[in-house]
Amino acid sequence: MPNLKLNDTSSSKKKPDLVLKDSLPCQYVLIAGPGRSGTTWLGQIMNSYEHCCYKYEPFLPSKSTPYSQWKQDLESRDTEELRHRFQALCSRAYHDVDMPPFPPKSFRKQNPQLLHLLYSLGNRIEGLKFLYEWYGSPKMNGETSVLIKDVNFPNKLLPRLCDLLQPHLLAMIRNPFANIASYLKGVSLDLFQKPDQLAKATRLRESIATSASLHLFQYCDRLDRMSIEQLEAIRWCLQVEPLIQYAQTYEGGLVVVYEDLCADPHGKTTEIFQFVGWEIGESTRDFIKASTSGEKQSSKTSNSYYSVYRDPRESMSKWKQQLTPEQIADIASVVRESPAINLWSDLLI
Repeated sequence: MPNLKLNDTSSSKKKPDLVLKDSLPCQYVLIAGPGRSGTTWLGQIMNSYEHCCYKYEPFLPSKSTPYSQWKQDLESRDTEELRHRFQALCSRAYHDVDMPPFPPKSFRKQNPQLLHLLYSLGNRIEGLKFLYEWYGSPKMNGETSVLIKDVNFPNKLLPRLCDLLQPHLLAMIRNPFANIASYLKGVSLDLFQKPDQLAKATRLRESIATSASLHLFQYCDRLDRMSIEQLEAIRWCLQVEPLIQYAQTYEGGLVVVYEDLCADPHGKTTEIFQFVGWEIGESTRDFIKASTSGEKQSSKTSNSYYSVYRDPRESMSKWKQQLTPEQIADIASVVRESPAINLWSDLLI
């Protein structure tokens, strides 16, 4: 079993190159984590900060923007060239990455109503996206931070990305039962494609072969006979364990547990803002209050399930009603051997 250090505050953390840090044009903050882990909610909370320029899931393969090519070049191109390219990308607006801001932004002088109108037009008509991209380019200055939220970013590329951008890394994780229950609910609502268990087993076998999660090797010969819940539990281990381990050894890293944010949204947000060097303002307090009241819902019933406007206390524990005892047992049979499970001390009691 890998030696996963939890809550590590030792001086052994990897220190970024301070000379290169001083040469970076702006501060970067990266929210990373598996899907269905609360990254969208945290991203919206942090996007309420008036000096942050929010880049929403720029590296997703489904988005055909220059960020995808930049990601492909991470391991093969010159460091300074990649830094300059990324800075140039962040200074432009891309319809699928730069959502119109809901709070006022210090670096945006454009008319907010027109921003939202052009964004909506681009959603409806592909050929009109260029209007929003032309009008919506941010006018960043020395105070501006770039906030990047990306789900399922490959753990193997994370050290290279952090060496380049030297961001504050917020590793967002959620307990495996809640994470898997949320995914299965999305499948039942036809929001996610129904999993092909055989194909999933094949992909997991390949991932385990190159993984440092030694406790997972015992499952390689059994994957084809395992339940979808067990396969998802293995997927959770493969995504979460190396993310936690890297965040705890990287000097600019912080592990954010979704359940901690739910239990104390204001307190945990204050801690996160202090970590990245931001000051909480009224817009952040107002959004936390609005998003935790559970009052605002999407007009579409299926989408409302994943709305960020909900009672967080309910979100923490509803997996207990969503999963059957058999499903819970299947997930527990895998994750009880994961060192990451120690972050939830009473989960398997």
